[in-house]
Formats: sequence, structure tokens, C-alpha cells
Amino acid sequence: MVESSINSLTGKASVLAIGTEITTGQITNRNAAWISEKLVNLGVEVVLHETVADDRGAIREALEHCAKHSQLLFITGGLGPTTDDFTREVVSEWLKQPLEYQESAWQHIVNRLTEFGIPVAETNRRQCYFPTSSQILPNSEGTAAGFTAPFPASDNQRIWVLPGPPREISAIWEQGIENQIREMIPKLTPRELLTWQCLGKSEAELGEITEAALLGSGLQTGYRAHRPFVEIKVWCAASILQEKMPWILKLENAIAPWTVATEENDLIRGFLAALKPFKTIRIFDSASGGILSERLTSLLKDPDYSELRSRICLISQWGNLSAPKLWLEGVLQQEPNDGFLTLALGGFTSDGCGVLGLRHGKGTHQEAMQLPYHKIELLSRMRPYSVEMAFKRWAELLAKSL
Repeated sequence: MVESSINSLTGKASVLAIGTEITTGQITNRNAAWISEKLVNLGVEVVLHETVADDRGAIREALEHCAKHSQLLFITGGLGPTTDDFTREVVSEWLKQPLEYQESAWQHIVNRLTEFGIPVAETNRRQCYFPTSSQILPNSEGTAAGFTAPFPASDNQRIWVLPGPPREISAIWEQGIENQIREMIPKLTPRELLTWQCLGKSEAELGEITEAALLGSGLQTGYRAHRPFVEIKVWCAASILQEKMPWILKLENAIAPWTVATEENDLIRGFLAALKPFKTIRIFDSASGGILSERLTSLLKDPDYSELRSRICLISQWGNLSAPKLWLEGVLQQEPNDGFLTLALGGFTSDGCGVLGLRHGKGTHQEAMQLPYHKIELLSRMRPYSVEMAFKRWAELLAKSL
């Protein structure tokens, strides 16, 4: 590879996952996401994810493809002791280096298996062979050590070969992989990822608003639709984040009407925080078909909410789709005791309009909920959207101390 081509790959990485259990859908490849997050935080650009079955030819082709697009290549899987684990053999051939037995690796395997009372099989010796120029990466969580080596034709490109189990990858990573990357690319600039969760606009519409707000900023943008939300993503080098802040603020103002959460903040956490002053909370739901209950109880399992959990009573009902407003009025007319908070979510009418309300003390509030879907046939979309909007509006109304 010519020097100019190598320079064009500086700071770019690929992640190659090996395993028939992944390509057949038996397990999900969580390793690629975990490694990519680590790399992006360092300032490395991840340009390629590949997954191949336990097939020597497919692995070799994937190695060649990834090598053409990246300076750093991470491989996961295929380092076990069985006959379908031949990643080290294919990588050794690709590196043009023979495998060499390492007694220290064998002693690690013997000690670990003995500690757990597991018989040591002779086939475990398969895990003790490494390419001659490679550096062994100790694995404190398993028997399969990883290894790293320069590419066959370039010292400026490098491969890391890691086992498949996520906890083992994490343990090996902590042994100094980040330092190895920094030594290779000393001018890496860590990047910050800023995110906004939005409701009420399509991904396309929010994309247009975002691109218009950031025109000329040089900031990298991305989008992820995960119903009912659209996530807006902006990457910025940490060293120039303050310099770019006027652009960030311009974007925040542009998308403010639809923003419900930022970064990793969950919309529902703000809602639960607003409930803390009340002794008893009753939540009536005739709209979500169980989505509100699922969303709420999943977070209430957190020990941080154990005390609040005991004060919430969730009542799911099947409302009359033709008269959600009458249902809401009936719920809010129920006379609560002092310290009670009543929240209600109802809907939907045939044109896709829902209702929500709130009562505590003598104060009550009712309002229509305009949804972006206008046909009752789109109920599967209305329900999750209405739940998130209800959490948002209830929190806003409580903040105003009705």
C-alpha cells in the first residue's frame, strides 16, 4: 500500500465479527457497538462493521476488505478450543507469519480451569498459538488470550484479535489497548456526541431543520428514528466544542418545540421527579394498551424509585373511543383525599385525537392531545407517541403548580 493511501486511512477503524451464531441470528453482535463507542470516544472514525460465518474463505475476504478501508482493525470471535475456532489460523496466514506455541498461555488456561474445578482438556492447547510477531493480550476473564500485530505490508496499520464474550473483550481492552492506539496516532482528537430526543416531527423534517441551523458549522450530524422518538446527533471535537457552542445553541433553539430530552436523559425520569411531592399518585390509562404501564414499571424497578413506587397506583381501563373527553371528565371528578394526584390519559377519537388531564387538590386541567397521526388505523403509532407526550405534559403542568 502506497504511503498516500496509508495516510488517507489514518484514524479510521473497522470491526470484524466472526461467528456463525451471529450470522444466523442466534446471538446479537453487541461487541461491535461496544468497541465502536470506545473508539469514537478516542477520536477514531469507525468506517466499517462486518460479520462473517465460521468460514475460512469468508474470513480471509473480510480481512482484505477491512484492511483496504482502515488503519485499525478489530476482530472478535473464533479463539476458542474447538474445531470451528480457527480465527488465529486464518489471521496467521494473512499476516504471513507461522503460529508459535506460548507456554505462558497454557499455564494461564490450566490455572484458570483448575480454579473453577473444570477439567483441562488437551484441545485447550489450540488457544496457546499466536503469530510470531504478535503481542499477547492477557485475558483475566477467560481462557482465550487476544493478540495484536502490525499488518503484513504496513507498520502503520494494526490488527487486534479478541475473543467473542463481551466481558472478556472488556477485560482485555483495559490491559492497554487505548494506549496502543494513542501511540500509533498521537494526534487523535476525542469527539463529543451531543444528542436530542424529539417528538412530533418526522425524521425528514427534523433533518431539514437541523441542517439549516448548522449550515456552515462544519459539524457532523446524524439521525436515528426509534418510534416514537427521532434522535438528532451531532459530533464535535472536544477541543473546539466551546468554539462551536453558538451553532449548538442555534440548533437547540430551532428544535426546541419538539425536544423532550437531551443526551442520555430519559423523558420519564423528569416526569417521576415531578411526582415526588405527592403522597399518593393515581394514573388512569385508557389509551396506551399497556404501553404506559410497561414504560413506567420498567423504570420503577430501579432501587432509586422504590419509595415512589409504593405511592403510585396505575389503573388501566378500556375507554370509549367515541367519547374520550367524557371518560376524562369522569375520572377527574372522583374526589381525592388530601395529597392525592390524579393523572389521566384517554383516547382516541376516530380522527386520532387523544386527551389528557390532571387533578390535585381543587385544581384540575384537561386538554386535547393533537397527534401526528390522523387515522384510527394508525393506533400502533398513536399509543407510544401519546404515552411520551403525556409524560412530557404532566411534568410541565406539575412544574406550573396547578
